[in-house]
Amino acid sequence: MSKDGKGVSRRDLLTFWRRPLESAVKTMKPPPPPALPIVRPPPLRPPGMLHELLLQKHCLRCGKCVEVCPADAIFPLGADWGAAAGTPAIDARKQPCVLCTGLQCSHVCPSGALLPTHANNDVMMGKATLDLATCLTHHGQACTVCQERCPRPGALVLDGPHGELRVDEEQCVGCGLCEHFCPTEPTSIRVQPRP
Repeated sequence: MSKDGKGVSRRDLLTFWRRPLESAVKTMKPPPPPALPIVRPPPLRPPGMLHELLLQKHCLRCGKCVEVCPADAIFPLGADWGAAAGTPAIDARKQPCVLCTGLQCSHVCPSGALLPTHANNDVMMGKATLDLATCLTHHGQACTVCQERCPRPGALVLDGPHGELRVDEEQCVGCGLCEHFCPTEPTSIRVQPRP
């Protein structure tokens, strides 16, 4: 407005476009922070797997390893796994790898995403890790469940002054039988997939 109250001043005419923007900016709420991506550990893979990224790249998602598994331990990952969707995985707590005779899953893979593996000594799925806070043997209770179920002699050892459980990483192949049969909930022993 001009000083006499009539009409529009030159200043108002040149700056009118800023006023609505300034008031809109003052009333705007800041955008919510971006959602952090869900970071989860890689899945446990069947015997003979390549490196995780190579497996994702070369796997045909044909399901032959799923079909041939005598323990029904292998399943395809769901769509929520992104680039890994459809690739073979094992949930040891539900159904572990039993290190079947001939390690059949590694021999039916047509793409080479799972390399033929001939002996249990050659399996390198992962390593068992122990939660000392929940393991019964580390609280003075006798428990031999995981050691009795382990197919690799010497991978799980009861030693120490009171027979505490220890994992020998040189012997452990990561099949997940120990995790599956552990009587504690949550499980005191868990297989960490190899990278």
